[in-house]
Amino acid sequence: MVKWRTLVHNGVAVPPSYQPKGFTIKIRGETVALDPLQEEMAYAWALKKDTAYVQDPVFQKNFLQDFLKTFNGKFDGVSIDDIDFSEIFAYVDREKQLKADKEYRKRLSAERKKLREELKARYGWAEMDGKRFEVANWMVEPPGIFMGRGAHPLRGRWKPRIYEKDITLNLGEDAPIPPGDWGQIIHDHDSMWLARWNDKLTGKEKYVWLSDTADIKQKRDRMKYDKATVLEKHVEKVRQKIIEGLSSEDPKMREIALACYLIDRLAMRVGDEKDPDEADTVGATTLRVEHVKLHRDRVDFDFLGKDSVRWNKSIDLRNEPPEVAKVFKELLNDKQPGDQIFQNINSRHVNRFLGKIVKGLTAKVFRTYIATKIVKDYLATIPREKVTSQERFIYYAKLANLKAAEALNHKRAPPKNWEQSIQKKEERVKKLMQQLREASSEKKKARIAASLEKAELNLDLAVKVRDYNLSTSLRNYIDPRVFKAWG
Repeated sequence: MVKWRTLVHNGVAVPPSYQPKGFTIKIRGETVALDPLQEEMAYAWALKKDTAYVQDPVFQKNFLQDFLKTFNGKFDGVSIDDIDFSEIFAYVDREKQLKADKEYRKRLSAERKKLREELKARYGWAEMDGKRFEVANWMVEPPGIFMGRGAHPLRGRWKPRIYEKDITLNLGEDAPIPPGDWGQIIHDHDSMWLARWNDKLTGKEKYVWLSDTADIKQKRDRMKYDKATVLEKHVEKVRQKIIEGLSSEDPKMREIALACYLIDRLAMRVGDEKDPDEADTVGATTLRVEHVKLHRDRVDFDFLGKDSVRWNKSIDLRNEPPEVAKVFKELLNDKQPGDQIFQNINSRHVNRFLGKIVKGLTAKVFRTYIATKIVKDYLATIPREKVTSQERFIYYAKLANLKAAEALNHKRAPPKNWEQSIQKKEERVKKLMQQLREASSEKKKARIAASLEKAELNLDLAVKVRDYNLSTSLRNYIDPRVFKAWG
């Protein structure tokens, strides 16, 4: 375990209090004055008024539930259509008109940039073991309407404000305590986080970390990727032990082996084990009967995984050891849809089993191994003569990254402006093709051809990665040494 010796920082930036403007709303015709929290919530709703979110029944219901709670039961039973936000809507529309003015926008942007730079100068750096490093996320998330990813059941709920008193700081014993009404000061030399607090909506712990450039972070990452390299060397041995476990006379061992099989075969999370910055999620050991459909030749998985992103994959049982179907059938027998499939095991049992095969091996190592191997194998299929430019190097590296993101189920909703972005990219390609046809000299043709190649590759990538987030796998699961070795 890598430990720090000294740690100094200035805490985290907490968003300023909402400045009320004295708005009123009407509920069933009654004019209602708003307190600062009610006004802040109503204003946040008004900012979403022209989006698809406010048409979502779940989003509406969740927001209304939290908003009406602030009136202490006075308006129970009110629907969103019973509330007249027109005064605040008009204010938001005036704000939009102001922002349509280029000079106003420019001035506002400059003011925000200046404030952000001032805050970053204070909170954006930390000193660990005498070295200065950037802090990755030094600003506490402001209160607001929770958007979520995918079909998140909490979408529309109100995220309450986090105050300094809610925050725990991790500092060295000799470090000066930053000014502020902090909840707690601790000195945990084993942890890399600088600050943490409890998300009042989800109940999850939130953390502030050093940036990826910190020496101690890079050392820990190296250890993580080295473990994946060790697994690669012993993976056939591990798989053999898993198959043997599926045939064990011990029913608990069969459960452990099937969970390990799913973790290896589908890059499934273990389920009840998480890093401090991860949300709880369904995984192998926490699967319920309703998440799985066993057919004669196939087993289908369909559930909401991490961040409520749908996890939908299948295994063709004709290509798998017969013990897989047999143990699945055994574990699904006589259970109700809401019952746990793996009732006798958890991540500790899985990790103990794996650790006996290869010292230090845990379920989490598999996703790193799988992502890295997918990238390595894909890059090995690309002939070197195809990598004729830096643009092509990036293109193939991102395609390899996409393969890993697909395997790890790092899905995302397409960006709001995706179609417009694609249209612009297509127009650029057409424009460059026209310029290439009209180019008068070989030198000009070569320059335009290089720009055209880059534009075409960017367009192709944008189409292919639309539904996937590449940054998560790139940052957390793919050993960067693979790209270096290939390049």
